[in-house]
Amino acid sequence: MIANFFSKSKPVHVFNLVILLFLYYIVASVISFPEEFLWLYFIKKAAFFLCFIIFLVVTNFIIKRNNLTLDNLYGLLIIVLLFGTFKETMFNNKILFSNLLLLFSYRKIYSIKSGLNISKKLFDAAFWVGVATIIYPHSILYVFLIFIAIIIYQKIYFKNFIIPFIGLIIPIFLFFTYNFYYDKMDAFYSIFKLNLGLDFTVYNQMQFLIPITLLITITMWSLVVVSPKIVLVSNNLRMSWNILINQLIVASVVVFIAPLKDGSELFFLLFPCAIITANFLQKSQSSNFKNLILYLFFVISISVYFL
Repeated sequence: MIANFFSKSKPVHVFNLVILLFLYYIVASVISFPEEFLWLYFIKKAAFFLCFIIFLVVTNFIIKRNNLTLDNLYGLLIIVLLFGTFKETMFNNKILFSNLLLLFSYRKIYSIKSGLNISKKLFDAAFWVGVATIIYPHSILYVFLIFIAIIIYQKIYFKNFIIPFIGLIIPIFLFFTYNFYYDKMDAFYSIFKLNLGLDFTVYNQMQFLIPITLLITITMWSLVVVSPKIVLVSNNLRMSWNILINQLIVASVVVFIAPLKDGSELFFLLFPCAIITANFLQKSQSSNFKNLILYLFFVISISVYFL
């Protein structure tokens, strides 16, 4: 059964997830295949798929290093299933690269709890947010997650509130210098144009309405069930859980105001929703219930192609 198979984090199981993601990627790519045969199309697709492998590897590292789940692959599995469900997330290069860079920021944010090299971690976290902002301007909202982490991890010192601003500004300043030198200031100004996209009509389509409803329902259900139990456990896990909830809030805001609503913006929700749901599954004592939830995600990821 699928729940038992991914109940242990083993390299062979990670490889199986990569194969599953590859199948989703191939199917989605074939659907969007250009009428004219182009080798460049295949080369670009192969290169971008490598980015998704890196995304999975870094995500798995963050989960294991910070004990965001137990020793299982439920979180990674749900992320792959959500990629398959929202195929548009695999073809917006700006959002892909932005989320990949934000992973490096998450890595630093969650590791603040160790109390080691706090200044460096705050700088690095903000730096990666700054680079992600250059690619996808709405990523700048994740700088708030850094300040939230400072408060949650109780590292409330004046310099800790200043360092993230420095880390955020440096890549933006370098980008400004480059564009100023080559007289491309319009590109620089564009990162400050946080256009709001409040047209949600695309979500009325069944291919979005059903899976989004499922994702929201299970994520909220997981929060209600798991949060009270987290409060009773170790302080480190409780603080990481609070960071995760705030990450979900920031991601929801980014999705809500995204200028283009085509499904690709849901990429920002994958990490927090998957980890929250994974914690819910691992605390369930019923294997049948775990399988039901995971198979439901799997069936939805297939059925969206027929809606």
